[in-house]
Amino acid sequence: MPYSTALNLQPELGSPRKRLRIAIAGGNRAPERARSWIESAASWLPSELESTLLLLTCELVNNAVRHGGAAEDQVIELELSAMDGGRVRVQVSDPGVGFEHTPRNQPLDEEGGWGLVLIESMADGWGVEHEDRTRVWFELAPSDSA
Repeated sequence: MPYSTALNLQPELGSPRKRLRIAIAGGNRAPERARSWIESAASWLPSELESTLLLLTCELVNNAVRHGGAAEDQVIELELSAMDGGRVRVQVSDPGVGFEHTPRNQPLDEEGGWGLVLIESMADGWGVEHEDRTRVWFELAPSDSA
C-alpha cells in the first residue's frame, strides 16, 4: 500500500505564499542549528504554532542525524512554507535511504523513538518521500482553522 494512502494524507493546499530554505550541517549540533533558524524564520507565527513547529522540526532533524546518517560533513535541508489559510509546511531532507513507517510498539517507559509519534499526533498531515534524498514533511494549521 502506498505510504500516503496508508496515512490518509490530505493534499497540499495550493502553492506556498512564502517559502524559506536553508541547508545546515548534520551531526549532533544539527537540531540546535535548526532551532536557531526556525526561531528567526518563523517569528511571524502565532506562539502556539511556532512552539509546535519548533518541536516537530527538531524531532525530524534529530531523526535525519540518527536514522538518516547526516553526519557533520553532510547537509540537512530545511524548508518552511507559509500556505493558504495560515497553514505552515516544513520539509526536512537528508542523505538517508528512506524508511517505511511502522507504528511504535515499544513500552511507554522506553527511551527514544517518539519523534514520529509526536508528528502523527500533533501535525495536520505528514508524509515521507524518497528520490535522491529522503524528505519528511508535515503541515500545521492555526487552531482556529484546524
